[in-house]
Order: sequence, then C-alpha cells, then structure tokens
Amino acid sequence: MSLLTELSNDAASLAEQAAPRIVAVRGANGRSSSGFIWRTGLVVTAEEALEGEDDAEVLLADATVAKATLAGRDPSTDVALLKLDTPEFGEWSGAGTPKPASFALIAGRAEGSLLSSLTSVSEVGPAWRSLRGGQIDARITLALRLGSRTEGGAVVAPDGTLIGMAVTSPQRRALVIPASTIGRAVATLNEKGYVPRGWLGVMLHPVGTGAGAIVLGLEDDSPGGKAGLLVGDVITTWDGDAVSSVGNIAQRLVGSAVGSRINLGVSRGGHAHNVEVTLGERPRG
Repeated sequence: MSLLTELSNDAASLAEQAAPRIVAVRGANGRSSSGFIWRTGLVVTAEEALEGEDDAEVLLADATVAKATLAGRDPSTDVALLKLDTPEFGEWSGAGTPKPASFALIAGRAEGSLLSSLTSVSEVGPAWRSLRGGQIDARITLALRLGSRTEGGAVVAPDGTLIGMAVTSPQRRALVIPASTIGRAVATLNEKGYVPRGWLGVMLHPVGTGAGAIVLGLEDDSPGGKAGLLVGDVITTWDGDAVSSVGNIAQRLVGSAVGSRINLGVSRGGHAHNVEVTLGERPRG
C-alpha cells in the first residue's frame, strides 16, 4: 500500500472507532449541531450552538432520537451538558495538549450520517481567558473552518483519545476547547447545574481612562465589605495587575473560583493600601 492509502485507511478506522460516541443535537429552534457522549448519560455540546434553548433532541449513532434535558451551561467555556439515556461508555480519556502540525480528526453527526474530516493542529498556545471570562487550558487552533453541523463535535487524537470540542471563534477560526477544560465544566454542571461565579458585592464606577474603579456602594454581608473595602476606595490593581476599568474587574470575577483569595491594591485618601478578599459566590436570580 502507498503511504496515502495507509493514512486514509487509518483515518477511516479512527472515525469508525469514535462514531458510537458522536451525536447530532437539534434544539427547539431547529438548528442542528454536534456533540459527543462524555460518559454514560451525559452529552457535551457547544453552548453557543443551543442559542439559549433548554430542550433538545439528540440523534444517537444507532439512529435513535432521544429527548435531552439541559443539565447546565457554561457560556464562559462554551460547554453545555445534556442528560439523556445513552449506551454505556466510560469517561473519554483526554489526549493532553497536542503539538503544532500534529493530525486530528473532527467527528460530528448530521441526520443519519457521520461527519468526519482529517485535519492538522495549526497553532498551540498557553492558557487563555475567553471573552466571557472563562479559563481555557490551551489555545488550540485547527487548520480548517468548521461547518455549523460540526460545531460541538469531538476533536480526536490519532490514538483515539479526546483532544477536546470543536467550536468557532468570533474571528471564524476553528478552536478546540481542551478535554481538561471540559472535564472541569462537566463536573460542576453535573453537580450544581451552573458554574458558580466569584462575587465581591461592590458597586463600581470607572475613574477616568485606565485609572481603576471607585467603590460607590457595598452590599450587605458582602465579601468586599468583610475584607475592609470602603465607599470611595479606588481599586487600582488585582493580584498585582493594573485594573483598567470596571469591565476588567467583572471579567476577572467571571474567571475566578469561589473561595479564592485575591489581593486588591486600593487608593484610599491618596494613600495606597492592600486589601485581601476571599471571593464569595455571586447570588443567582
């Protein structure tokens, strides 16, 4: 056999191996995307593809259509978790971070057929924070553009392990949400149904351009108040990094774990102070 024939056969075998886990997801709005069985009873798909829907139908590999309930969604990492009856599967083993130019297989599902293509990893970078504040463990970009039907599909390493989930960036690049990031989101969504967000309990207002944020109010029994923040304090740094705006603080809160300790640099009456705050959980509703 030629090298190309051998590569083609191996890619087809890899797709066949992944196929039983790959599903199609159809929201109440009729939009179709892909997802995959994380483990028995749990399907992962792209949160953005659901477009706010809480109900979905899932087409399994055996052509069975199952009603799914939304266990939870995390817009910051683009992970949505669905619960439904599925075949028996253990948790999909993670592949770790791939190297640039390594091969990857994208697997999705449409009505009645597997969607699969062999591609390569074009870029691998360090951990990054999404526009919605989610902590993504690595920046992995694929050398192709995703079709809407493969959004939320699995990105599989040559050995069959899971690199992550395929999503489209605002710049229309094909990105991968790493399996390790998905694993954290799944654990939290399966337990709580939502991802808790950090909370300071302060009302803020910008101070000029890039000059920090002033505290205009403190909620009762808030983490900020307990730590000693006062009305009129100007928050200038967060764990040593300059605070440029109110939005900068809001983004950091989204990506910070409840219970974590942060050090705020504060200007109070023209004098610099440090205030250590233990973040609470943002009230829901």
